Amino acid sequence: MSSPFIALMATGILYAGIGHAGNATCKCMPNDACWPSPAIWSTLNDTLSGKLIQNIPVAAPCYPGPYSNPTECAIVQENWMNTSFLSEYSIGYSYPFTQSCDIAPGNTTNCELGDSPVYAVNASTPEDAVAGVNFAREWNLRLVVKTTGHDMLGRSTGYGSLEIWLRYLRQGISFEEVYSETLLYGQNEPAAWNGSAIEVGAGYDWGDVNAVAAANGVIVVGGGCPSVGVLGGFTQGGGHSRATHDFGLAADQLLEAQVVLTNGEQVLANRRSNVDLFRALRGGGGGTYGIVTTAKIKAYPDAAYTAQSFYMAPLSTSHDDLVVFMEVIAILYEAFPALADDGLSGYGAWSAYNVGESINASMTYIFAAREKTVAEIEAMFAPILEKLLLYNGTNIELVVSYMAYDGYWDYYYGLGGGTCSAATTNSALVSRLFTKVNLSNDGEKLRKMLNNTVGTPSEGVVNGFALLGGGPVSVSDTFSGVNPAWRKSYMHNYCTRGWSDDAEYETVMSIHHDLTYSKGGALREFAPDTGAYMNEADWQDPWYLQDFYGENLPVLTAAKIKFDPDEVLYCPTCVGSERWTSKVTGALCRAP
Repeated sequence: MSSPFIALMATGILYAGIGHAGNATCKCMPNDACWPSPAIWSTLNDTLSGKLIQNIPVAAPCYPGPYSNPTECAIVQENWMNTSFLSEYSIGYSYPFTQSCDIAPGNTTNCELGDSPVYAVNASTPEDAVAGVNFAREWNLRLVVKTTGHDMLGRSTGYGSLEIWLRYLRQGISFEEVYSETLLYGQNEPAAWNGSAIEVGAGYDWGDVNAVAAANGVIVVGGGCPSVGVLGGFTQGGGHSRATHDFGLAADQLLEAQVVLTNGEQVLANRRSNVDLFRALRGGGGGTYGIVTTAKIKAYPDAAYTAQSFYMAPLSTSHDDLVVFMEVIAILYEAFPALADDGLSGYGAWSAYNVGESINASMTYIFAAREKTVAEIEAMFAPILEKLLLYNGTNIELVVSYMAYDGYWDYYYGLGGGTCSAATTNSALVSRLFTKVNLSNDGEKLRKMLNNTVGTPSEGVVNGFALLGGGPVSVSDTFSGVNPAWRKSYMHNYCTRGWSDDAEYETVMSIHHDLTYSKGGALREFAPDTGAYMNEADWQDPWYLQDFYGENLPVLTAAKIKFDPDEVLYCPTCVGSERWTSKVTGALCRAP
């Protein structure tokens, strides 16, 4: 496709519309009589100065039909796993919930939108977002919000919907040496934050902001993948980072936001104005309460970091070596909270079995600490290493190394923070937050959980973890909308499985069931009083309201009712979504 901007077409796939809202119990779908006519869509396009996009699947050039183009297909195929490339399309998704039109199609004659929005408003100004919101409300359309498409739960897709696409709402990034709070008339109180800040528009990603931060000698709590949008679901859903242990979650960094409400009003949300909206935006989930068009986030002075790189693998596939491998993992999990309290944090993954061609039985992680020397980290790790060396060379291979960096961005980009790739739809995931008590106080229970989540050789389970807790993460905040379980958790742990392109439907459903109820059940039994990080979680979680929002659910529900009383915004597993249900036809209707 030569451009992601597709001119509005008034013929072919549209349906004549009569009337406005239609049946209020369901959102209006393309086959309904209430669907806007081509002339009405054309009027919206005129209002937007031509910025209404009729969506076409990214892979459409690879299929027979009016969009077939071998040259453009080759470009799409080459970049199919490139997150930056996909983010430039209104319906490009790096972690797609489903994929109705793939580059390796089983049916070479069929390329459909599936659950992708029918139209997208290319909102390059807040006023464009206002126009789109007003149109969706007036015509009772399903409305979704998308920036870059990094979403695992289908929250930026929606069958038969209109999308507010924020990728090109880029009205600048500015650095403030000292935060300048936006005050309304009559407000003159001292600012709640006296450090540095960065103001950023909704369309920018973390790569854009990282560059500004590095140029000004500051650190921001941004995504590990730089093509993740700054102000969307990442920050509004909590957002963890290599800098989280030192400064808190990304949601904790939000100082203020300019927001388009679903009644078309533009408002300021901060600690003084629309406080309940401000709280909901700081971890209560994206695409739910309003559309953030610009915001200011905290920035911190740069500092030196020292990293520890850890690798461990069984020497063979024998039962004895696997038992030792699992015991070493348990020893490390038990020790992680103490390491976090000493300043270390970071990411890792492990699998006890070879998975395909790319993952071997091993455990790897990279942890780092701010303003610690190599000698200090070696000293804190020495008691753990002493235990592990008992097995090194007999049952496991162990490699530990250290690297010192003069600044955060050297560490971030030097150890892979600047690279990421998209995922296929052939995988599913379940996750859980672990507290210090979970990890350190019951070794038998820990080992039972690990032996359940390890899976079998045929299952190909990969376990991943993020050691993030302690420090500022554990500090409660009355203005926070994140699940309070984060405040006592030290680790975010996940299990994932995949399947082949030709897997039978029953096989896929069996894997989903295993993750939700078997692997996920083991995680829940191990940590029954926590929850899950909503941005990296099981989209089928039947307990998502408790797991994603915890004790904050009542205040978030109140904010949803107050700021979106007509429920114009909807996304699966979001606050308020329990009041809606998707029919077999794809229609979104109020739950009985």
